[in-house]
Amino acid sequence: MGESPITPAFRALLDNDRHHNHRLGYWLPKDRKVVVAWVKQLMGRVRYSQDAALDPTLVALQDLVSSDAILQPLSENMFTEVPNIPPYNEDPEGNHELRSFEEMLNAFNVLLTQGPAWDDIANKVGLIGCPFNAILDWPMATASGYMFFLYPSVNERLKAMLVQWEKFLTSSASTAVLPSWLSAPDGGLNFLLKMGNMDGMQPSTSYTFPELYVCPNPNDPTTYGFPNWDAFFTRDFQPNIRLLQGQGDESVIVHPCESAPLQYPVTHVQMSDNFMGKNQRYSLQDMMNQHPLASRFAGGTVYQAFLSCLSYHQWHAPVSGTIKDTVLVAGTYYSQNIYQTFFGHWPSGTPDPAATTWSQPYIASVAARGLIFLEADNPDIGLICFIAIGMTDVSGCEITVKPGQHINKGDKMGMFHFGGSSYCLVFGPQAKLLWTGIPARDSPLWPESFSDPEEMPNFNVCSLLATVEGTEC
Repeated sequence: MGESPITPAFRALLDNDRHHNHRLGYWLPKDRKVVVAWVKQLMGRVRYSQDAALDPTLVALQDLVSSDAILQPLSENMFTEVPNIPPYNEDPEGNHELRSFEEMLNAFNVLLTQGPAWDDIANKVGLIGCPFNAILDWPMATASGYMFFLYPSVNERLKAMLVQWEKFLTSSASTAVLPSWLSAPDGGLNFLLKMGNMDGMQPSTSYTFPELYVCPNPNDPTTYGFPNWDAFFTRDFQPNIRLLQGQGDESVIVHPCESAPLQYPVTHVQMSDNFMGKNQRYSLQDMMNQHPLASRFAGGTVYQAFLSCLSYHQWHAPVSGTIKDTVLVAGTYYSQNIYQTFFGHWPSGTPDPAATTWSQPYIASVAARGLIFLEADNPDIGLICFIAIGMTDVSGCEITVKPGQHINKGDKMGMFHFGGSSYCLVFGPQAKLLWTGIPARDSPLWPESFSDPEEMPNFNVCSLLATVEGTEC
């Protein structure tokens, strides 16, 4: 693969101070040098302890790859295909940050027993919200990496690994990283407060952390009494902090998640469409895993939004209605849109340096996800599908409602366990929607492609998203 000219904008980004704070909305720092610094320190520890026994889930992945005539060369080539030029080769020896599949396994082995910290040992790196993704950003963007991370057998082993990580994140040992999140000024507390006090286009509030969130022990400022990382991540808002808008008005649809819009709602969505390439379209039968109810959404509308790692991560019903079905879909974990890879974006640009931020419409069709089909009480709204999308490390979807259950607008439907930075709401063609709860279509907040997590406001869960026009008699 030939050398790529680095665009002036990307070069300016790389030349910024590498030790600046994490930007609101991103799961990985937007400045790639921040990730490089973190990976260098991680790989130093990995290479020092590379003789440690691998976790059984990683041994299973290793055995799968070594015994497969296709996966084995892909696992090697996804590292050698990373271009040997800056910024892709920035470790102290001038080599790729991650040099081989074996080093990847050893790095995963270290990460399985540590939680996502706000900062590194020296308090310089900032948030690495997706540590596994951080060391795979460039390998997964190669031709071989693209193929490797689409294999179902590989994703089965990756799921087992992430389940093992979830076990650690629900253990008391995972509280070791909480002080890095809950301290100020070097920790993440000020950023958590900024996100929690944001209110869409409205003025921000000024609540403290215990005023915003239910804390088991509000008098302990190091952990606030959270018994593990997962309890902190899935924390509840205090009563009356996120008020339900449109209560009693069945024409009002509310935000199901604390989130920022990715793009203005897309209409006339097709049952089958090409969701790869530069123009990522929505393909209903792929998004809904060939579900028989998918045909009811043909010609309808998709609204997609993303959650910050700093956000509240529970899901609430956007309308009152009856649950028709729920499905957990096993999908990919480290697959990104082909246009965001080296061989898709090369040589005019660079792969996405911030996890799969720009691949969100694509991963709506391929990633691990949870589907909730909800028949609204209001026939003008009709059937809705809520799709919780797990992105890379952040893939734990828990659905807490059941088919046949009636729920009221604002009721909880489930949550992301360390994960799910994106979701879709899909409406059928009968719903005539007025998007009064997000910026107007002509707002400068909407760029040519996808909104920036740093620029788009975060809209409160259970606040007004849209209204539906009634059927004329």
